[in-house]
Amino acid sequence: MISLCILASISIGLQEIEQETERAWRTPEEIRAHLTNQAETVDEITISTIGHTQLGQPIQCIEIAREGAVAIEDRSAILVVAGIDGNHLLGSEVAIDLIAHVLAMDPEETRNLLETHKLFVIPQVNADVAQYYFTPASPEMIKNNRPVDDDNDGYTDEDSPEDINGDGFVTMMRVPDLEKATHIVDPETPRLNASPNALQGTSAEFVLYSEGLDNDNDGKFNEDAIGGVDINKNFMHGYQYHGNGAGVWQLSEAESKVLADFVFAHQEIAFILVYGRHDTLSKPFKETGKDQAGAPKTLHTGDVELYEKISESFTEFTDLKNINQPNWNGSFVAWAYAQFGVPAFSTPLWGLPEGDDNSENSDNEETESSELTPSGVGDIAQETIDELTEAAIAKGYIQEDEMESEITAEEIEMYCKMMGIEVKRINTSSGNKEKSTGDGAWLEYSDNSRNGEGFVEWAPFDHPQLGKVEIGGWVPYFKTVPPTNVIATRAEEQAKFLVDIANKLPSVRFGTPNVTQLGKTTWEIKIAVINDGWFPTGTAMAESNRRARPFVVRLDTENSKIITGPKVQRIWALSGGGTHKWFTWTVQARSNSDLSVQLYSEKFGNESIKIKMKQTNGGEQ
Repeated sequence: MISLCILASISIGLQEIEQETERAWRTPEEIRAHLTNQAETVDEITISTIGHTQLGQPIQCIEIAREGAVAIEDRSAILVVAGIDGNHLLGSEVAIDLIAHVLAMDPEETRNLLETHKLFVIPQVNADVAQYYFTPASPEMIKNNRPVDDDNDGYTDEDSPEDINGDGFVTMMRVPDLEKATHIVDPETPRLNASPNALQGTSAEFVLYSEGLDNDNDGKFNEDAIGGVDINKNFMHGYQYHGNGAGVWQLSEAESKVLADFVFAHQEIAFILVYGRHDTLSKPFKETGKDQAGAPKTLHTGDVELYEKISESFTEFTDLKNINQPNWNGSFVAWAYAQFGVPAFSTPLWGLPEGDDNSENSDNEETESSELTPSGVGDIAQETIDELTEAAIAKGYIQEDEMESEITAEEIEMYCKMMGIEVKRINTSSGNKEKSTGDGAWLEYSDNSRNGEGFVEWAPFDHPQLGKVEIGGWVPYFKTVPPTNVIATRAEEQAKFLVDIANKLPSVRFGTPNVTQLGKTTWEIKIAVINDGWFPTGTAMAESNRRARPFVVRLDTENSKIITGPKVQRIWALSGGGTHKWFTWTVQARSNSDLSVQLYSEKFGNESIKIKMKQTNGGEQ
């Protein structure tokens, strides 16, 4: 049990968190110092270094558990991972603070989480990139520090964005180059940019570049920035060969390799929750077709209901709703679900605060696009991209996997027009444009709730290479890093959510055996394996592709004594809610002798039961 001294320490820490309205984000070094202090003062916490980043910073894992009937090393586990996206500072802070919240809860409430199971927390995978937030006048970074020759000129990282006007931010440049022009000033909201529409009599006026110089004098601007590889594109499921930021091969990066190695080394992990840019919780995921190899692009059909139920549970603890869902190709959460074979979910923990977007739908009603799936490419639905890809493959324009995930919304619209495909969109509100579109809503939020701090007004600037340009736009990190006063609330919500998940994990046991005497030394043995938990022991995806490790049921007797029934049998997945799976053997044995049946799982533990060869009145039904 937790000592009174430790409880007092945790309580004081929580009071400080709850009283804070604004605090400073912690640097990676400060995070590590805080974790070390926790591990030294709280018995339930164990800290370990599981690897290092590209630049050698330690990647740490916190294990939280209390002594219980089951040895800690034999328990199944929940894994929380944060900071894969280096610009997602909120995830790391919440991952750390939820530990204190969990330990401060009533021990009876957390019994399943900390005494029957255990909790792993890896709070910051990508510390190298997180460090850039604390660097003055740094562009927003998401890729790691591996040098990459983005422009194929034989040099690496030689042309990065930079703060050339000295305002403390790296923003964007509007460059009036009619030959390369792609955008116009939004006629309704001049601070924003829009695509021209020839049918409406508008033509492109300027091209957008990130702020900076052409440092390598190749006529391109900021095309070879520092880094790198996007760790959340470097995993195996949906990996995009030659994709922007995907890495030269799967798990090519120190950070992704460390994470995969940790998961493989801990087969007891039964549930994974990621704090990062992907969202599979605020709105239920669904199956949206299969690739040429037959693998589901998002969910296996048999897992859709499971994800819907978990999404419903999640929204009971938080007010996050309908957050944008970027493409999850190559992400850790996609790999954990599709190839490691456990229920795996992701949440960004924060988005455009409710009330600042879709003002025409202020009652939060679903629009007509509620059945569509966000693609992460503007407001275009994933269904449109799937239809376009299939049509292009059918006509021989592209081969499987050639549709880049980085394709722009404008290119999709053009190709759909060529192919005669209707463009389905997520945002269908017909209200005021500034409120119903993404950037318009963020602009209103910046103006009304953040004192305009999210946007730098466009201002003329004499560029030494481009001449007269305008510099301005979104402040780096404004859309990804919220005010720190949201941390405490999110951490408390996530602690409650994890406790709820722990109460739903599989709980598998043997039922009462049924022994029937068929002859003097011949017996029929029937026994059920029962899952009293809510979760199935494996996802439909894991069952179909045999990615998850099965339960093994073994009758411990000589092969020559078994008349019928395999000695060793497997269970790939067993539904929850008291679902039974029966096993039957006919054996030869002396009356009143004992036979044992063993149930083994790397993920959910072991059980062995002795069965006496004696007529019974029937096993558990």
